[in-house]
Amino acid sequence: MLKVEDNILITRIGKGTPMGDMFRRYWLPVLKSDEILPDGKPVRVKLLGENLVAFRDSEGKVGLVDEKCPHRGTSLAVGINAGCGLTCIYHGWKFDVHGNCMELPSEPKMSNFKNSIHLTAYPVQEQNGIVWGYLGPKEHQPPLPNFYWMGLPDNQLLVERVWQECNYLQVMENDLDFVHAAFLHKALDTQDVKGGLLSTDLGIDPAHPLVRNPPVKQSVEPTNYGRRCIAVGEGDETSYAFMEIHYIFPFYTFPPRFGGEDGMWHAFIPRDDYSTWSWDVQFSHAKPIDARGQHERRGLILDEQLKKLRNLSNDYEQDRELMKAGNFSGIRGIANQDHAVTETMGPIVDRSLEHLGTSDMPIIQMRRMLLEQVRRFQDGKSLPRLQDIPLETLYSNGKYDSREKEWNEVIPLADAFAVLAKNS
Repeated sequence: MLKVEDNILITRIGKGTPMGDMFRRYWLPVLKSDEILPDGKPVRVKLLGENLVAFRDSEGKVGLVDEKCPHRGTSLAVGINAGCGLTCIYHGWKFDVHGNCMELPSEPKMSNFKNSIHLTAYPVQEQNGIVWGYLGPKEHQPPLPNFYWMGLPDNQLLVERVWQECNYLQVMENDLDFVHAAFLHKALDTQDVKGGLLSTDLGIDPAHPLVRNPPVKQSVEPTNYGRRCIAVGEGDETSYAFMEIHYIFPFYTFPPRFGGEDGMWHAFIPRDDYSTWSWDVQFSHAKPIDARGQHERRGLILDEQLKKLRNLSNDYEQDRELMKAGNFSGIRGIANQDHAVTETMGPIVDRSLEHLGTSDMPIIQMRRMLLEQVRRFQDGKSLPRLQDIPLETLYSNGKYDSREKEWNEVIPLADAFAVLAKNS
């Protein structure tokens, strides 16, 4: 469990809060590149409690700006995107992607007033079909991190984002929980999975190591990027399955995968205190990805706001008959299953009421790291520098090996990710 005050500290992310200001020191995925077209409709995006607008100007440049016009506060999401700028429909004030005021037609032509007007705008970069934004102080802006999947061709990637109705922390904790897969994601019969798919929309095959026997033998290893979470479960009669989850500070993960399976990278970006942008990047290592199969197994059916149609209001379309012959949860779609258990906790869990067990070790360790780092941040100390770590070589890669071996023999941590003794 956590103390009430610690739970508040690591779940509140608004501007001016310790966690919110710390998160603003890292690059955030904002939206997919294809969501905004040159001179197209501006898109509202809420990030870390801030109401923003993203747009692509006539030259293809992307702006990420405050939604409210600095004149009288009208939303620029209903503005005119044309002529390399965004124009407020109320009085015609126009701004470029950097927030500079281009036109002020409501003022006298000889006025210099527009030179004093600036719309809040944040730096952006595009990579692999994703628009990234940096919301922190300019003097602390780091390079964009170079994740493994960023070096793969577009036809080997499937990128999705969804609005999740709960605090980011309970979403991220779910991703570090090895044992939940053996229950929540369990299909009751053999599943026909092909081409790198981990599961069907029913769930994971009961013979898969994640489901076959809950991997309660766990360890957590400190790394220079965050934490590596290890689990050892049943492989076959002669082998164990050695699994890993990578938690990359502050809100990225690689869930467990084995050779032959497509990889997965997640980002859990706080929308506000009570909701999260959950990002999935699924990737195939060496061939075009089965995008349709991966999308269908996740089961996300979204409206125009990227909210789920299977949601709390309809109990995620849970089928009690399906529980008897189909899967453990009665819910179709791996992502829907995850969302159901995290959203039904409520917007923010009161962690002072929990009863954690040995299988919760990764979650406990991740919370400790968040608390340690936010306190360091409050004291003016340095944060983990992802730009100094060769993340382009990091992904989850579980293996099968002898029952006589220890996990650190089978899946040793590369030296490039080790924590130096002086920093431990």
